[in-house]
This record gives sequence, structure tokens and C-alpha cells, in this order.
Amino acid sequence: MEYKADDGTVLTDEMLDKMAEEYEKGTWRGHGEVVMGRPKLYDEDMETVSFRLPRSRIRAVEAAAKQRGESKSDFFRKAIDRELMNSR
Repeated sequence: MEYKADDGTVLTDEMLDKMAEEYEKGTWRGHGEVVMGRPKLYDEDMETVSFRLPRSRIRAVEAAAKQRGESKSDFFRKAIDRELMNSR
């Protein structure tokens, strides 16, 4: 099977097996920069915001986010960004 990396590099199962073998032996030199975790969403530090909503609103948000193929967090971020843009 073949896999395509974000940078367009094509990797096969054989290539991945070889890399894993090299890593386990301690001889793997890596492939570009390895960044742990998900990509940054913004170019600044993030803070957590917590607030309460009625259960029915949470269910509606979950349904709308699922329909759009996004997480609840993405749904909330986009809604807040829209509101901030409209308030200018």
C-alpha cells in the first residue's frame, strides 16, 4: 500500500517497515523534521475557555459540527470568528 505525506512524499509499506527496523536498531536518520502533535492552529499561544450551555444546544452543535465534518471546538472557533468579524 502507498501513503502520501503532507509534503507529497509517497511512502510504501516496505519503506515504512525499513524505517521502523532502522529506528529499532538505532540507525534511523529520520526523514525531515518530525513534529509531535497536531499542527498549530494559530501563531500565538492558546488558552482554554470553558462555559456552560443547555444540553439541547450542545446536541445541536454536535449535530451541526458532524454534518460539516468538523469538531465541536472547530465549530465554536468558527462561530466566534464570524461573530467577531460581524461586530466590526
